[in-house]
Amino acid sequence: MTVKAQARRPKVVKLVVTTEKVVKAEMPTSLSHERICTAALQLIDQDGLAAFSTRKLGRVLGCEAMAIYWYYPSKEALLDAVVDELMASVGKVVANREPADWIAAMREVAHAYRRLAHDHPKAFPLLATRRFASEGTYGFLEQLFELARHHHIEDRVAARFYRVVSSYCNGFALNELAAPPEEAGAAALRDKFPRVAAVSGWLEPRYLDEMFTFGLELQLDALARTTEAPAR
Repeated sequence: MTVKAQARRPKVVKLVVTTEKVVKAEMPTSLSHERICTAALQLIDQDGLAAFSTRKLGRVLGCEAMAIYWYYPSKEALLDAVVDELMASVGKVVANREPADWIAAMREVAHAYRRLAHDHPKAFPLLATRRFASEGTYGFLEQLFELARHHHIEDRVAARFYRVVSSYCNGFALNELAAPPEEAGAAALRDKFPRVAAVSGWLEPRYLDEMFTFGLELQLDALARTTEAPAR
């Protein structure tokens, strides 16, 4: 090969790829699972579930939203923690009682659950529309169903009445939280429909406690009959 041909040979350029060292931000020391969860619940109580975001929560906590993900891997995980926080008071009803009567436990749980709707009206829809999917809520259910087993209540019966009673509590509480109709329009409708007007007087808020207890006891009476030992 001639010198001229060698000169025409293309040069080989070697590309050297270097990777820059990525320095991960340190975990914020001023935060904790408890502080984030408490602030999240307070924010939901204040603004409602639809308006909640980790960005707003970060502003409340004085940090970037991404710092929250050091403690909770996703917004869904954080909302599960809020559910656990809400359900803690209901769980104590089962945890602090002697294994005496599963029906009495269901009664206390139902009333404690409804109280959550009164104490946290803007956060309650999170409970009513979200399946239990955390260690805390599973622990609550484990205790409740273990109490049922202690009283020889079949799993099928426990599941049936848990679903019926919990659905009743959710529906009743959400109905209580619904915004009342505009008074002017409602008055005009009552004038047009006198029977509705007559019955509506008994649907006022002052009768809700009595109504809730009435419906709950119907269900618990049916549970008692289902679990009665057959007469010999």
